Amino acid sequence: MRTLVIIVGGILLWAVITGVTKLLNNQAGRSWTPTGIFAAVWLVITSWNIWVGVTQAGYTFMQELPIFLVTYLLPIAVAVFIKRKFLSA
Repeated sequence: MRTLVIIVGGILLWAVITGVTKLLNNQAGRSWTPTGIFAAVWLVITSWNIWVGVTQAGYTFMQELPIFLVTYLLPIAVAVFIKRKFLSA
């Protein structure tokens, strides 16, 4: 259940970052890529999650690695899919 919540949180975070960067791009004339920003921020968040699992929950790195890959890559894949399918010009 916790993994699902983290994945949904990642997708929601991407939506928020996309909205904020669209707003800032329109106001400042800048061209930021929301998916790239999201990928970097999400890597930090999911890395912290794996660190907590290893150092405080007592799991080994190899036990946490598959969960890390799913929680990191699935929201990234959804973001890229939505961007290419619906948000491309």
